[in-house]
Amino acid sequence: LGGLQRTLAQAAAELEQQRQEVTGHQEKEQSLAAELRTLWMQAEKMVAAHEQEAKTLHEQAMVATKQWDRALRRAEEARAQLRVVAEAWVAGWRDLLEPPREAWEKREGQEMQWQQ
Repeated sequence: LGGLQRTLAQAAAELEQQRQEVTGHQEKEQSLAAELRTLWMQAEKMVAAHEQEAKTLHEQAMVATKQWDRALRRAEEARAQLRVVAEAWVAGWRDLLEPPREAWEKREGQEMQWQQ
């Protein structure tokens, strides 16, 4: 009977030890699960923040592209206006120079006739 009580006491002690180990594992598992949930929520927040930042940067890029296009169009319009002004300026100078040149050629022609 004494041997049986000792065996029973050892079995009870082993069972208690295993119960404590299981409880310790469960507590550790719960702690790790809580930590994992915390990390998961942080990761989701970071993903959301990066998505928002990417969206903001995309919108800024679109605005910059539109501004660039407008500036390019304005530069092309200014270049075309400058060409028109330059052509008008050249034509004006031609108009100013034409009468004196014609008069000079006429005078040269008369002088040649007198010399003959």
